[in-house]
Amino acid sequence: MDFGSFVEGPLLWIVFLIFTIGIITRVAFFFYAIIKSGKDKDFRWSYILATFGRSFLPFHNAVAKRFTYTTLRYIFHVCLIVVPIWLSGHIVLWEESRFEWDWMPLPDTWADWMTLLLLGLAAYFLIRRVVLKDIRLNSSKSDYFLIVITALPFMTGYFLTHGSLDSIAFLGNNMRIIHVLSGEVMLLVAVFLFCRTRLDVIKCTGCAACELSCPTETLESNDEGKLRVFTYSHYQCICCGACVNTCPEEAAELRHEVSIGRFFQIVPKQEIRSVELRVCERCDALFAPEPQLNKISQIITDDYLRFCPRCRKSNLVDTLYKLAPWPKKLKEINKTHLISHP
Repeated sequence: MDFGSFVEGPLLWIVFLIFTIGIITRVAFFFYAIIKSGKDKDFRWSYILATFGRSFLPFHNAVAKRFTYTTLRYIFHVCLIVVPIWLSGHIVLWEESRFEWDWMPLPDTWADWMTLLLLGLAAYFLIRRVVLKDIRLNSSKSDYFLIVITALPFMTGYFLTHGSLDSIAFLGNNMRIIHVLSGEVMLLVAVFLFCRTRLDVIKCTGCAACELSCPTETLESNDEGKLRVFTYSHYQCICCGACVNTCPEEAAELRHEVSIGRFFQIVPKQEIRSVELRVCERCDALFAPEPQLNKISQIITDDYLRFCPRCRKSNLVDTLYKLAPWPKKLKEINKTHLISHP
């Protein structure tokens, strides 16, 4: 058996087997993580059912915030799913296989235009990451890799069906093998591909609005010592985009990540962000995230930002007493009443 026969035969079936087992396993892990999370009291099956569609259509609740970009992502994902499944050439292969499956294909013209549209959008996403500084600084090597590995099967498939590179001997003779190999790599990557929440360390102020809006409690924050720590479970996440839509600082985002390690991390949550808490200057209590107060201080410069809520009330009584002194006993009575009854 030569290399080409191996790639299109045994290797292809091994990849399909890994892909099928991987997807089934991920669905099982998702069910387990959701039920184990303690959300079972007000558990809604709609969360589980919705996640399948949302896996392919990101940022749904954030459409209003990023309408143009989100629309392009929708179009990209539709082409990504429709073309491989309904391409006539692929359907013929399924029909000739041991399964003998057959279904109505897309017109070839539609498939060509959708392929070119996907490739154009992939180029746009890639250039956007390179050109825009904020996005470039916040991008990882995995982000670039995903765009390339997603576009490659479509590019090689287009060249193969149209004979575009037949004039180059090596590519013309091996384009079919390159196309199949690139498709196999994309399927393997899909098994370990997660769409997960990230919090921009520069923009995030630690306000925890994202936690309050999360319907499955996949995002949590806990004050540990002098830090507020945000934790996240990718198997609980239904990619609804609620965190993106709610975040007042536009610090929350859903990003793709390829990770074999995360595939096996079912229940334990991972830390995705931590912020320092400010210490009250009067009672030494920890009361609010430092980044949030720093942002507020750019607008409000009052001294009360240095105190916790309880000490602010006490400080207010002292200020009022300086402006209009009361008898000492009356001052103590009013101070106690104001602190106890805000």
